[in-house]
Amino acid sequence: MEGAYITGFGEHLEKESKLSFFELFAKASLQALDSSGLSLEEVDGFVMATATNTIEDPPIRNLLIDQVSSYIGLNKLEYLELVDIGGSSFNAMIFRAYRAIRDGLATSILVVGGGKGTIRKKSSRADLVTRYSFKPHEFTEYSPTSDYAMIALRYSHEFGVGDEKRALIAVRERGNAKLNPNALYREPIDVKDVLNSPMVSYPLRLLECTRPIDGASAFILTNKEKSKKGKYYPVKVLGYGEFHDPRPIIERESILLNPVEVSSRKAFNLSGIKSEEIDVFMLYDAFTIMVMLEIEGIGLAEKGKAWKFVEENDFSPNSPFPINTNGGTLNTGQPAYMSGGVILTEALRQLNGVASGRQVEGANKALINGIGGILNHSTTIILGV
Repeated sequence: MEGAYITGFGEHLEKESKLSFFELFAKASLQALDSSGLSLEEVDGFVMATATNTIEDPPIRNLLIDQVSSYIGLNKLEYLELVDIGGSSFNAMIFRAYRAIRDGLATSILVVGGGKGTIRKKSSRADLVTRYSFKPHEFTEYSPTSDYAMIALRYSHEFGVGDEKRALIAVRERGNAKLNPNALYREPIDVKDVLNSPMVSYPLRLLECTRPIDGASAFILTNKEKSKKGKYYPVKVLGYGEFHDPRPIIERESILLNPVEVSSRKAFNLSGIKSEEIDVFMLYDAFTIMVMLEIEGIGLAEKGKAWKFVEENDFSPNSPFPINTNGGTLNTGQPAYMSGGVILTEALRQLNGVASGRQVEGANKALINGIGGILNHSTTIILGV
């Protein structure tokens, strides 16, 4: 797959920021532009994503993409798109930007997403998500924790997997977080610590759930001619796949239907790459149960056997299967209830050899999987240098 390259990336994350929604997007975007070597005037496309109620009141969401692009200083664009599939949006945005450049619709595209996760509970319109949704009883007011708790409980029931197996995922990721100076949580933990942490929604404990934070992640894609201007290696899109099931989980045949199986199969088939050729795996980890499902979905373990894979592999940069080398969003935090930008940025650091203290030696292929909603969306992208 030729035609467009990721040549710049930027990120601004804070536990709770005094910056506005617009300032967060601008900070990350300017970082991405600086690393790409492109000027703002050279950007002729813009793709963005955010989550409901992660922006201050006002402004209203109507034509929000116009407000953001104008604030950043992007005018007279050839290509514009808003993506709204939750945490899986980032991979989808990268692919849509890639395709637009490949097809000649633009030459250089800024991709940015995020928001203020810490204000969602404070919003005067927080209850509108519930009150005016198509099926309001299907939506929790602030987060999908209870839904993923049901999925975790069903998984344990069907496959006879104890809570300590999920807890080990949190321990593995914390082991990587101690190598990341920008992680929120770096203190070592063990399985007992996870199981003794406060119950959030049975059976998920506090240390199995990510923390909403404020921030944004931004990326620059450009054509081959301009791809050598930046400070980083031009990163290629080698494969991509997506799958969507918009139904609420109670309307599905099984709440364990795994969209990752389809999206990852498409990405592997398109790239011609096998899982054993991947050097770094960045898996969406808002909750530990997600990682178990993704390990199985991308083919690292048989269905119901992810716990065995986790027992045998420590996820570290030196292991055969480096997973979430930055500690994942379990330890870095989740901007605007979307983890996709954080794990994508870490993959790009690894491919460029700038993941200081946690670098995977010789990393040249990375797989990033994003999940949106309650297993409603899965996007899998394979990148390489």
